[in-house]
Amino acid sequence: MIRHAIVAATMLAMATGAAGGEPFSWTGTYDGFFACDRLTDGVASSFGRPWTIDIVQTGDRIDMAARAVVDPAEGTSTGLYRGAVQESPSGDTVSGYLEFCTGSFEHKELVRIFPATTTGETFGFAADTVFVSQEAPGVAGKLVVESCKWAMHRVSTEAPAFDPCP
Repeated sequence: MIRHAIVAATMLAMATGAAGGEPFSWTGTYDGFFACDRLTDGVASSFGRPWTIDIVQTGDRIDMAARAVVDPAEGTSTGLYRGAVQESPSGDTVSGYLEFCTGSFEHKELVRIFPATTTGETFGFAADTVFVSQEAPGVAGKLVVESCKWAMHRVSTEAPAFDPCP
């Protein structure tokens, strides 16, 4: 009788995700900072900005909406990204990539998301990017090539609402 109760409780816990049966989710809102080394028409510089991103995960696909003030004269820049994430075989780390698809100015960007641990009370991640544009705010018409680093921490696990990449 006790064995049947233990089996039933274990099955119920697994069905509700309490026994680790539910995969980690990236869904939520994140605050953080990006720092970039930049070449603008061959002239080196660097800069950094705070920003906010929203992520919605569906299976192994993630959609991201980003917003930051890159050039105060031009207001808030926005961008949409799509990519994929994967858990490690043990389930204690996650990693992936994102590609820019559309936003407030044309550019190409590929993002590598470094492995991040899923076992802490809070979740955050780091990433490296390669960015290319001739339409960047404040320097439109000039060739801009950047290498950026992101540091993000999740501030909400609520599912954000935004229209993903077309």
